[in-house]
Amino acid sequence: MPEQIGPFSSTNSPPDGDTWIKEILSRTKPFHSEKVEQSLIIKLLDEISLRPDIREKSLHLAAAFDLLVAAEYYGSVAHVGWVYCPEGESPLLLYPYINACSRCLLKDQFVFHKANKPQSGSIGATTSRLLALFLAEMFHRKGLSIEIKRGTEPVDLIFQDQSSDVEVVFFAEVKAAPLCTLPLAVRTQELTEERDYLTETVSHRATDHTGLYGSEIGIYLPIYKQDENIWDGRIFPLGIKKEKNDTAWAYNGLLNLLNSDPTFLESYFRFWEDAFECYGTRKKNFPYWFTNACGAPDPRPDDWPKRPRIGYETISDGKTSVGMDRTDDLKKATYQVLKIGAEGKPAYNCDYKVGIVTNIPAVRHFEAYMSALKDIIWTRDESGAVRRANDLPPDTRLFNLVDGIVSLIEASARDEWIRSTFTF
Repeated sequence: MPEQIGPFSSTNSPPDGDTWIKEILSRTKPFHSEKVEQSLIIKLLDEISLRPDIREKSLHLAAAFDLLVAAEYYGSVAHVGWVYCPEGESPLLLYPYINACSRCLLKDQFVFHKANKPQSGSIGATTSRLLALFLAEMFHRKGLSIEIKRGTEPVDLIFQDQSSDVEVVFFAEVKAAPLCTLPLAVRTQELTEERDYLTETVSHRATDHTGLYGSEIGIYLPIYKQDENIWDGRIFPLGIKKEKNDTAWAYNGLLNLLNSDPTFLESYFRFWEDAFECYGTRKKNFPYWFTNACGAPDPRPDDWPKRPRIGYETISDGKTSVGMDRTDDLKKATYQVLKIGAEGKPAYNCDYKVGIVTNIPAVRHFEAYMSALKDIIWTRDESGAVRRANDLPPDTRLFNLVDGIVSLIEASARDEWIRSTFTF
């Protein structure tokens, strides 16, 4: 009879876990941060630390991280991709990151315009790096000596606690994406066109901002007017992009804005908290339509465009879901932590942990995809004969499937080191 070849054959036995983990650790790389990135992180965390309402701190941390990501997105703003909006007191050119005119959404009016959002692959790389820098500064403020490094497949981030007598290593799968990215805005002249020798104004349309370099660019923030119980938009000055390679202009602009106008952050936090609540409850009124993964407009206008193959365009689809709230990400993350744990935990000698790190928890999909998995413990049984726990040898080691699922808002952990480290 030929030798069996398969997942349980002797030729396919698991690799030496101790060697496997040490090989991953040997290939880690430190994260590089630009001075302007670090300055913005410090300023945002300083502002949050001055706020007396501790209850809102976790939400403000997540909201601040969205601003950090926005500064990175804004760095690549281009001449093409703007939408002209004639509504309101004065015409605007808007540069939205969702498929709609952002100003008209304040009135529950849906005008389609293709978003300027980055590709999902670049979003993941950007948010992982910025989240690592953000967490590093937060650990520093807690007095912790934790080094965060970039891992290699199948590990995204590696946290190494330098302050503990016992080596502590946390291997993390990272899933991070912003709740919302505010549009950029520029005041403009009224656009006109000639028809039968008459000059007429034009309605919404995609247009280019040919005078981008050197023009004053603002960030368009919805402001809640409590006396009138309405949302209105306000443009806060952000700065000037000088030329194509001036990718740091928005970091400097946000720093200047935070230093010069305290009303911006106060209004931004109010907007972000309402947007977060609407996202979680799927309450389909403003500011729900500013959030990622908000879906198709409801009700859908007659002129809303169809997709090339089937169905209609969305304002924002599930591929840009918030934090770790994309179902494909939850499935992949679950496999990755199982893979990392099963390959190395039974053999590695240090306090080695696995988990998922994100900016915002899976608000919509946690119950359906993670609730039943978070408390699973496992071990290996090479005999294939174990049916009950008492069939195992008394000294059998047990391992958590997930030692921790942590975000800037909350930490769900079966491990005390993770729980205490990621409580901010």
